[in-house]
Amino acid sequence: MIIGITGGSGAGKSYIAAIFAENGFKIIDADAIAKDIMKNSRELKENIKKHFGDRFVLPDGLVDRRSLGQVVFADSEKRKLLNSLTHPEILAEISRQAKLYKNAVLDVPLLIESLCDVTVAVLAEKKYRIERIVKRDGITEETALNRINSQLSDEEYIKGTDLHIYNNGNEDEIRKQIIDIIKRYKESDCTC
Repeated sequence: MIIGITGGSGAGKSYIAAIFAENGFKIIDADAIAKDIMKNSRELKENIKKHFGDRFVLPDGLVDRRSLGQVVFADSEKRKLLNSLTHPEILAEISRQAKLYKNAVLDVPLLIESLCDVTVAVLAEKKYRIERIVKRDGITEETALNRINSQLSDEEYIKGTDLHIYNNGNEDEIRKQIIDIIKRYKESDCTC
Protein backbone atom coordinates (compact mmCIF):
# COMPACT_ATOMS: atom_id res chain seq x y z
CA MET A 1 0.00 0.00 0.00
CA ILE A 2 1.33 3.43 -0.93
CA ILE A 3 -0.19 6.21 1.18
CA GLY A 4 0.42 9.75 0.01
CA ILE A 5 0.53 12.38 2.73
CA THR A 6 0.26 16.02 1.79
CA GLY A 7 -0.48 19.31 3.48
CA GLY A 8 0.90 22.75 4.01
CA SER A 9 4.08 23.70 5.82
CA GLY A 10 3.76 23.19 9.57
CA ALA A 11 0.68 20.95 9.35
CA GLY A 12 2.66 18.02 10.76
CA LYS A 13 3.14 15.69 7.80
CA SER A 14 6.40 14.29 9.19
CA TYR A 15 4.76 13.61 12.55
CA ILE A 16 1.90 11.73 10.85
CA ALA A 17 4.37 9.84 8.63
CA ALA A 18 6.32 8.78 11.75
CA ILE A 19 3.17 7.21 13.21
CA PHE A 20 2.67 5.27 9.97
CA ALA A 21 6.33 4.18 10.24
CA GLU A 22 5.65 2.84 13.75
CA ASN A 23 3.06 0.64 12.05
CA GLY A 24 5.42 -0.87 9.48
CA PHE A 25 5.47 1.70 6.69
CA LYS A 26 8.63 2.99 5.03
CA ILE A 27 8.74 6.80 4.82
CA ILE A 28 9.72 8.39 1.53
CA ASP A 29 10.38 12.00 2.48
CA ALA A 30 10.24 14.45 -0.43
CA ASP A 31 11.88 17.22 1.60
CA ALA A 32 14.86 14.98 2.40
CA ILE A 33 15.10 13.98 -1.26
CA ALA A 34 14.93 17.65 -2.30
CA LYS A 35 17.68 18.58 0.18
CA ASP A 36 19.88 15.78 -1.12
CA ILE A 37 19.34 16.83 -4.73
CA MET A 38 20.01 20.48 -3.89
CA LYS A 39 23.22 19.40 -2.18
CA ASN A 40 24.48 17.05 -4.89
CA SER A 41 23.06 18.06 -8.29
CA ARG A 42 25.59 20.18 -10.18
CA GLU A 43 23.08 20.83 -12.94
CA LEU A 44 20.53 22.18 -10.46
CA LYS A 45 23.10 24.44 -8.80
CA GLU A 46 24.09 25.87 -12.19
CA ASN A 47 20.43 26.49 -13.00
CA ILE A 48 19.91 28.24 -9.66
CA LYS A 49 22.90 30.49 -10.35
CA LYS A 50 21.64 31.19 -13.86
CA HIS A 51 18.05 32.02 -12.87
CA PHE A 52 18.42 33.41 -9.34
CA GLY A 53 22.01 34.61 -9.07
CA ASP A 54 25.36 33.39 -7.77
CA ARG A 55 24.61 34.50 -4.21
CA PHE A 56 22.26 31.54 -3.69
CA VAL A 57 25.07 29.00 -4.14
CA LEU A 58 27.56 29.42 -1.31
CA PRO A 59 31.35 29.23 -1.72
CA ASP A 60 31.30 25.67 -0.30
CA GLY A 61 29.01 24.67 -3.17
CA LEU A 62 25.84 24.31 -1.09
CA VAL A 63 22.59 26.04 -2.00
CA ASP A 64 21.58 28.71 0.51
CA ARG A 65 18.11 27.19 0.94
CA ARG A 66 17.01 29.65 3.62
CA SER A 67 17.74 32.74 1.49
CA LEU A 68 16.33 31.12 -1.63
CA GLY A 69 13.22 30.09 0.32
CA GLN A 70 12.63 33.66 1.47
CA VAL A 71 12.71 34.81 -2.16
CA VAL A 72 10.48 32.10 -3.62
CA PHE A 73 7.87 32.12 -0.86
CA ALA A 74 7.44 35.86 -1.40
CA ASP A 75 7.11 35.64 -5.22
CA SER A 76 4.86 33.05 -6.88
CA GLU A 77 6.58 33.36 -10.28
CA LYS A 78 10.00 32.69 -8.77
CA ARG A 79 8.54 29.76 -6.81
CA LYS A 80 7.13 28.29 -10.04
CA LEU A 81 10.52 28.71 -11.70
CA LEU A 82 12.36 26.97 -8.85
CA ASN A 83 9.78 24.16 -8.86
CA SER A 84 10.29 23.68 -12.61
CA LEU A 85 14.02 23.31 -11.96
CA THR A 86 13.80 20.95 -8.98
CA HIS A 87 10.71 18.82 -9.51
CA PRO A 88 11.86 16.56 -12.37
CA GLU A 89 14.78 15.13 -10.36
CA ILE A 90 12.74 14.95 -7.15
CA LEU A 91 9.80 13.19 -8.80
CA ALA A 92 12.08 10.67 -10.50
CA GLU A 93 13.70 9.74 -7.17
CA ILE A 94 10.35 9.52 -5.35
CA SER A 95 9.01 7.23 -8.07
CA ARG A 96 12.12 5.05 -7.90
CA GLN A 97 11.86 4.67 -4.12
CA ALA A 98 8.08 4.04 -4.15
CA LYS A 99 8.64 0.94 -6.29
CA LEU A 100 10.97 -0.58 -3.69
CA TYR A 101 8.47 -1.07 -0.84
CA LYS A 102 5.24 -2.98 -0.26
CA ASN A 103 4.00 -0.47 2.34
CA ALA A 104 5.24 3.10 2.10
CA VAL A 105 4.18 6.61 2.98
CA LEU A 106 5.03 9.42 0.60
CA ASP A 107 5.55 12.57 2.68
CA VAL A 108 5.21 15.17 -0.07
CA PRO A 109 3.93 18.76 -0.08
CA LEU A 110 2.68 18.39 -3.67
CA LEU A 111 1.09 14.98 -3.99
CA ILE A 112 1.79 12.55 -6.81
CA GLU A 113 -1.59 10.85 -6.84
CA SER A 114 -0.64 8.40 -9.60
CA LEU A 115 1.81 6.68 -7.23
CA CYS A 116 -0.66 6.37 -4.34
CA ASP A 117 -3.36 3.92 -3.33
CA VAL A 118 -4.73 6.39 -0.76
CA THR A 119 -4.13 10.12 -0.34
CA VAL A 120 -4.33 11.89 3.03
CA ALA A 121 -4.29 15.63 3.69
CA VAL A 122 -2.72 16.66 7.00
CA LEU A 123 -4.32 19.87 8.22
CA ALA A 124 -3.80 22.09 11.26
CA GLU A 125 -4.98 25.45 12.50
CA LYS A 126 -2.84 28.34 11.29
CA LYS A 127 -1.60 29.23 14.79
CA TYR A 128 -0.17 25.72 15.27
CA ARG A 129 1.42 25.79 11.82
CA ILE A 130 3.10 29.14 12.49
CA GLU A 131 4.44 27.93 15.85
CA ARG A 132 5.84 24.75 14.27
CA ILE A 133 7.47 26.53 11.33
CA VAL A 134 9.08 29.21 13.53
CA LYS A 135 10.45 26.56 15.89
CA ARG A 136 11.58 24.16 13.14
CA ASP A 137 13.11 26.66 10.72
CA GLY A 138 14.17 29.48 13.04
CA ILE A 139 12.32 32.12 11.04
CA THR A 140 9.98 34.96 12.00
CA GLU A 141 6.24 34.57 12.34
CA GLU A 142 5.81 36.92 9.37
CA THR A 143 8.04 34.74 7.16
CA ALA A 144 6.17 31.63 8.32
CA LEU A 145 2.84 33.28 7.52
CA ASN A 146 4.12 34.24 4.03
CA ARG A 147 5.03 30.61 3.46
CA ILE A 148 1.60 29.40 4.60
CA ASN A 149 -0.21 31.99 2.48
CA SER A 150 1.75 30.93 -0.61
CA GLN A 151 0.40 27.38 -0.35
CA LEU A 152 -2.93 25.69 -1.02
CA SER A 153 -5.82 26.26 1.36
CA ASP A 154 -7.16 23.47 3.59
CA GLU A 155 -10.22 23.25 1.33
CA GLU A 156 -8.01 22.66 -1.72
CA TYR A 157 -6.08 19.92 0.10
CA ILE A 158 -9.33 18.25 1.20
CA LYS A 159 -10.77 18.42 -2.31
CA GLY A 160 -7.64 16.83 -3.79
CA THR A 161 -7.31 13.88 -1.39
CA ASP A 162 -9.23 10.82 -0.27
CA LEU A 163 -9.04 11.50 3.48
CA HIS A 164 -7.86 14.16 5.89
CA ILE A 165 -6.44 14.27 9.43
CA TYR A 166 -6.46 17.32 11.69
CA ASN A 167 -3.19 17.62 13.58
CA ASN A 168 -3.97 20.16 16.28
CA GLY A 169 -2.22 18.30 19.08
CA ASN A 170 -4.58 15.48 20.14
CA GLU A 171 -2.13 12.59 19.82
CA ASP A 172 -4.55 9.82 20.85
CA GLU A 173 -7.14 10.90 18.26
CA ILE A 174 -4.48 11.18 15.54
CA ARG A 175 -3.15 7.68 16.27
CA LYS A 176 -6.68 6.26 16.20
CA GLN A 177 -7.35 7.86 12.81
CA ILE A 178 -4.13 6.43 11.38
CA ILE A 179 -4.82 2.91 12.67
CA ASP A 180 -8.33 3.14 11.18
CA ILE A 181 -6.88 4.15 7.80
CA ILE A 182 -4.41 1.26 7.82
CA LYS A 183 -7.07 -1.28 8.81
CA ARG A 184 -9.63 0.03 6.33
CA TYR A 185 -7.35 -0.09 3.34
CA LYS A 186 -5.59 -3.34 4.24
CA GLU A 187 -8.97 -5.04 4.74
CA SER A 188 -10.30 -3.68 1.44
CA ASP A 189 -7.67 -5.74 -0.42
CA CYS A 190 -6.10 -2.63 -1.83
CA THR A 191 -3.51 -3.59 -4.46
CA CYS A 192 -0.63 -3.11 -2.08
